[in-house]
Amino acid sequence: MTSLADLARRSPALLARKVAGLFLTGLLFLLPLILTVVALAWVLGQLGAVFGPDTFLGGLIAGLGRLVTLGAAGAAAGFWFGLLVIVAGITALGALVQSGAKGLLESWVDGLLSRLPVVGKLYQPFAQLVRTMGGDSKEEMASMSVVTARFGDGAEVLALLASPEVFDVGNGPSRLILIPTAPVPIGGALLFVPAANVRVVPGMKFDDLAKFYITMGTVAPPALFAGATPARAR
Repeated sequence: MTSLADLARRSPALLARKVAGLFLTGLLFLLPLILTVVALAWVLGQLGAVFGPDTFLGGLIAGLGRLVTLGAAGAAAGFWFGLLVIVAGITALGALVQSGAKGLLESWVDGLLSRLPVVGKLYQPFAQLVRTMGGDSKEEMASMSVVTARFGDGAEVLALLASPEVFDVGNGPSRLILIPTAPVPIGGALLFVPAANVRVVPGMKFDDLAKFYITMGTVAPPALFAGATPARAR
């Protein structure tokens, strides 16, 4: 095997290509970790933009901290005290959920928020998506099936069936689908697509769809390979 020192003596150009190849090999090896860090940085950046000390919600958290400390803490310390109280409250809620009260709590929160005119419409799809990701609810898993949506003469896209309902926005029966973004499938687009153009992908779950988008299509589930036939969404 030719060493790098030999290549440097024989041909600097070959050495440069060799080093570049080694760098790309290392970069590809680290790519999953890099994409994970990028995704986490994006999520943390979004959380900081909403809950940071200088935001409206951050001010409420700081106010909670000053209330707990009876006004002894300043603005910065109050924020961290308030954040500590919230973390403790969420931890206690987690313990309550694990104790077997999850169904009761979900029913109570769903019933309370669903009756609010605007908040209910926002809360319901988010609750459905989160429970689907957790894999705890068969109802949510069934209603948010992985589907293919066909556009034009043959272009297709993988998506989630956002609702079990059939809609009509003026062009006949339509299904509402959510198309994630890659490589961070947290966001996406909601589209009404003709019902005949939407088909369920048998054997493909939400986790498979997330992996497919996160890896930019390099990790594809068996359901997508030739011979697997999507079923029409019902």
